[in-house]
Amino acid sequence: MTLPSLLPIHEIRKRLEIIFPEGLVSRSKLVSEMAARVCYVFLYGGMLEGAGRLLRPSHVYFFTAEQSSKVDAVSREHWFIHATKPKFRPSGSRWYADTTREAIRDDTIRLGLREIGAVGAIPGFAVTTPSPVYFLEADFAALLHPSLTDDAFEAAASAWRERHLTPAAKVRAKLLAGGKVKKSDAVLVTCPDGSVATLSAGPSSVIAKAVVEQFACEFLPNPALLWLSESGSKVRHQDQAAASDLGLKIDAAKVLPDIILVNVGQSGKDTALVFVEVVASDGAMTESRRQALLNYVHESGFPADQCFFVTAFEDRADGAFRKCLPQLAWGTFAWFRTEPQCLIWLAAEPFDVTRRASDARSP
Repeated sequence: MTLPSLLPIHEIRKRLEIIFPEGLVSRSKLVSEMAARVCYVFLYGGMLEGAGRLLRPSHVYFFTAEQSSKVDAVSREHWFIHATKPKFRPSGSRWYADTTREAIRDDTIRLGLREIGAVGAIPGFAVTTPSPVYFLEADFAALLHPSLTDDAFEAAASAWRERHLTPAAKVRAKLLAGGKVKKSDAVLVTCPDGSVATLSAGPSSVIAKAVVEQFACEFLPNPALLWLSESGSKVRHQDQAAASDLGLKIDAAKVLPDIILVNVGQSGKDTALVFVEVVASDGAMTESRRQALLNYVHESGFPADQCFFVTAFEDRADGAFRKCLPQLAWGTFAWFRTEPQCLIWLAAEPFDVTRRASDARSP
């Protein structure tokens, strides 16, 4: 058979970073060096959809740097013919040790490239089978052809994403792209009362804007903004009158979060305070932070059980969330700009599965 043209591994990785946009939960495994090497081995052996050639994970972790440099058709065909033999090992230094078997098979191929539609598998085999079962989907392999110009590749990658990414993934990618701002761009925040606050350009400001304009409207029936600040204790919005009605003394010298929202209820019982920390890199709602804010509220006499605590992030796949997750206080919420209708609740109470099941059955 005619083997497909090969793109160097570093070029494959560059293309993967474009094909798979920021916002995909599994992006890190899809754009890794390991993913690029897996794609290279698929192409190297001509293991493409319809070719009748299949890959098994050992093809990758037995592969060597020396073998990857032998790109003539004879060498590639010789490797494929012998690669499925039990004791065959290409000459040279191996890419990976045996301990990477699961990382290649599960993280990169099965839960990464296959789940998103880049890799296919013949049916009827267990996920742990040592048999060759995988092939590179034809439409994905086409994205890795060296002859594609930059414009042609961009268009083909966009078309591939339209076919394979879920609607939610496409929305997240679009929101992430829309959140990029130039250093010179001010971020204008439309407050619930119609006034406009101006924040300095930066990722934290983009998240703060979304908290005020989207989170507040999504989760609070009648929202008001009491406090909005940014780094350096710069106050950008302050509603002293509304705060006074609640018994709160807004003082920049006190321990205050980035944002304080309030749901203005019909009575005291349905009025709620929401304290939000905005995190682009650090500064989450930790237990000590939550306790300091509760102490602040206690001074006003406002009921503690009507206070809620939120950490706002850019995205679930963002490094800031992964970094801060172990620090988040129990009983608080995590919210993401790219998925504005969803909340993660770090429940601090036992989960009664029977009650939840009963609630689900109720009309």
